[in-house]
Amino acid sequence: MNEGIEVTCGVFIEAAPETVFSYLTEQEKAEQWFGEIVDIEGRPGGRFHVSTNSGIQANGEFTEVIPFEKVVFTWGGMHGMEDGESTVEILLHAENGGTRLSLRHYNVEKQEAADDFKDGWSNKAFPLLKLVSEGGTTEKRCFSDVNACDSGEVAA
Repeated sequence: MNEGIEVTCGVFIEAAPETVFSYLTEQEKAEQWFGEIVDIEGRPGGRFHVSTNSGIQANGEFTEVIPFEKVVFTWGGMHGMEDGESTVEILLHAENGGTRLSLRHYNVEKQEAADDFKDGWSNKAFPLLKLVSEGGTTEKRCFSDVNACDSGEVAA
């Protein structure tokens, strides 16, 4: 099977894997950082949908969920990709009183999409996930318009 282009990145979060896991799989917590519109069921076979009011969206389904260790979901709906065309795998490892999160986003067919996803995960999603997992709050969402995460105030 061709896995296309693969994007990898990660972040250290000063929170327990249980806390980080909840922000990846629970609707109410994912809404705090992921998108303006979030509709997820964090269980195998559960839906995965994040979008903005302006129409940007990603759709797929959760394929594997191991509590506090691993979350895998399909991803598509942007950059000409079909819903669920690529796959996102997130691993959580307890480390130094916090969590080392490692992400692998694979089966991306276009370099432009892979570059956009790498930037989105590293520079938009992870800073906000880290902030809320560590107890902060924000009005911004990672899955929003281009500069939404770069401007605006956050409170720790």
